[in-house]
Amino acid sequence: MTQNAFVEQMRAEHGEDYDPAKGLPGQRTVTFMGNTYDLAALGALGSGVLVLFSCLTCNMGYYCIPFIPLLLGLVGVVSARESINKERTQLWSWLGIGAGAIVIVMIILAFVGACLWFTLMIANAETY
Repeated sequence: MTQNAFVEQMRAEHGEDYDPAKGLPGQRTVTFMGNTYDLAALGALGSGVLVLFSCLTCNMGYYCIPFIPLLLGLVGVVSARESINKERTQLWSWLGIGAGAIVIVMIILAFVGACLWFTLMIANAETY
C-alpha cells in the first residue's frame, strides 16, 4: 500500500478532515513514514556525509566513526520510552553501543600492538 493510498483509506474511515501530520485524536503520530525507497535515500545521505567527512579530514575522520554508534546508542537508550517500540529501540541501541565499543577496543589493541612491535624492532636492531 502506498502512502497516498493509506491517507485516502484513513480519510474514508475518519472523515475528509483527516490530516496525516496530526494523526488520529488520542494516538501518537509517527515521526517518519516511508518505505524502502525512503530508507535507501536515507542510506545514501548517511554514506555521502561519511564520505564527505573522510575527504575533509584527509581520511583521519575514520577514527571518529566508532564513536557515532556510542553516541546514537546512548540517545536511543535514553529516549526509548518515547519510541513506537521500546524493546526494539533498546535492543538496537545496545547492539550499536556494543559494536562501537568492540571497534574502539580493537583500535586500542592494534595501537598497543604496533607500539610493542616497534619497541621490539628497535631493541633487536641495537643487538646487531
